[in-house]
Amino acid sequence: MNELEQCSNLIADAIIRKTVPCEDDISENQARQLYGDKWLRRMKKEGLAVCHKIGGRNLFSRHQLNCLREAEREHAKLVFKKIGKTAPE
Repeated sequence: MNELEQCSNLIADAIIRKTVPCEDDISENQARQLYGDKWLRRMKKEGLAVCHKIGGRNLFSRHQLNCLREAEREHAKLVFKKIGKTAPE
């Protein structure tokens, strides 16, 4: 059930991104507050979180960051499953 909820949230984010792109944009400061400074820095360093500049502000896609977060969680679940432990939530 939890996986279905995560999937539907990502679909809703994608719809918002397509229909009202400016609603999907969040500032770098907001992204740091929501996702954590360390996580955001790591995603930027790996080239996964890409920002775009508008009017001197760095903006990120909330949908993209949510997808990265969910992909990271799923990867952790697979790793823990492989070694026979339960993944932290």
